[in-house]
Amino acid sequence: MKQPRILTFKNPATGQEFGQVAMSTPDEITLAHKEMRQAFQIWRRKPLSERIRILRQFQAEIIDSMDEISAVINQDTGKSRQDGWVEVNMTVDRLHQYYKLAPKWLERRRVPPGLYMFKQYYTEPHPFGVVAVIGPWNYPFDLCVPPMCSALLAGNTVLLKPSEVAPAVGVMIERLIQRVPELAPFVRVLHGDGAVGAQIVKSKPDLIFLTGSTATGRKIAQ
Repeated sequence: MKQPRILTFKNPATGQEFGQVAMSTPDEITLAHKEMRQAFQIWRRKPLSERIRILRQFQAEIIDSMDEISAVINQDTGKSRQDGWVEVNMTVDRLHQYYKLAPKWLERRRVPPGLYMFKQYYTEPHPFGVVAVIGPWNYPFDLCVPPMCSALLAGNTVLLKPSEVAPAVGVMIERLIQRVPELAPFVRVLHGDGAVGAQIVKSKPDLIFLTGSTATGRKIAQ
């Protein structure tokens, strides 16, 4: 039996190893995409008010776990506990703004009819489907969680790949998601390096949200 590839958690400030996680395999990525494709048909039909209600539970879990999250950020990135705490608060504030403004952003809007003055025209946003979010190492919590939640708010399901340079934060995010049973079926966290990211792209999600280098962005665009 082939052994799974492993990501080791290492504190860059001290060099100390403090854990590990198995990288997602190609079969696991294919299955995750299939599950999120099926789950999308359920999630997209939930009223926006219901999606906001569920995501507020996730936000509350973040607030309740702030010390735990900032400690993981401290270990995984070498940032101070204060910097980790600030990053978590940035995330909480961003989510508050998203949930507050989502009804306005996603509402059906009437648009000018031009010369067809006796007709009425509207524009209405629709979800893409399965959204892949690929996060960076420098703000591994704040640049993963808000993009994930914004995609969910709009009715999409999510494949999330945290940075392999901050894998313990990725595991922490997955743990937080699992603590909200109404949310967990609509997100899959896929751990791993660039090869895992490439496999996610190869699975052809409907939209890819990347925070990363220009070189990586160009490869994904191709």
